[in-house]
Amino acid sequence: MKRKQINTQQVLTPEDKKYLRGVSNYLRSLGMIDGSIEVDIDNGYSFDSSDIDWKNITHFSNNYRAEIPNGLIAILVKIMNYIDEKSLFQMPDIDDVINYERVDFDIDTEKQEISVNHWWSYYERNDGSTREWDEEEGKEIFEEWQQDGVLEDLDVPADGILTVRYNGSGDSGYIENNFEEVGDQVPSTIEDWCYNQLENYFGGWEINEGSDGEFIFNFNEMTIQLNHSYNTEETTTDTIYKEDFS
Repeated sequence: MKRKQINTQQVLTPEDKKYLRGVSNYLRSLGMIDGSIEVDIDNGYSFDSSDIDWKNITHFSNNYRAEIPNGLIAILVKIMNYIDEKSLFQMPDIDDVINYERVDFDIDTEKQEISVNHWWSYYERNDGSTREWDEEEGKEIFEEWQQDGVLEDLDVPADGILTVRYNGSGDSGYIENNFEEVGDQVPSTIEDWCYNQLENYFGGWEINEGSDGEFIFNFNEMTIQLNHSYNTEETTTDTIYKEDFS
């Protein structure tokens, strides 16, 4: 999603533009085509320039060896005050979960432009996948559990359905300890079987953006259904402000 019309109101004075050309030359002397300054935003909160702790912004984000000249901070503050006055900053209008959000100040040394960009990433759900163990496969599994005494103490409802849910993200994942319908503890043998199937069919289910799903055990028909859904990370950039300083 992009802003349909980028604000290009002239905010910079001739002195500001001259200073930015000097910053541009400084960056190019360091082999940098552009200079980027990233400011994190606390997700779910309104944001304005008063939230920025300028004294802790000392180096360019894309080259931490490059110090930010003091005069540049004053120009950035001026631009952010203008953005606040015109209410140009807008919180993301999406239903998905915001993962990370920031404001980027970018100085393009080739185009001789300075811009302010709102950047965020969010998790989006995929359509999901299903793996089924039919009567033939399921019967073999259930009979083995029966012979090993795994099912002896289970309280199975009349419809024969017991569900085990799982969730994973950030390099860790877990299977719920209890069956959803009755609250009985999931036997360790069934829990281990579930972990093995997740690794076999959805390897990496517990890393990065994460995934979740359920195992549905039908004790009457001796079938098992695994419904799996995972998150994908999407990113969006909204350019709030841009001005030429050539």
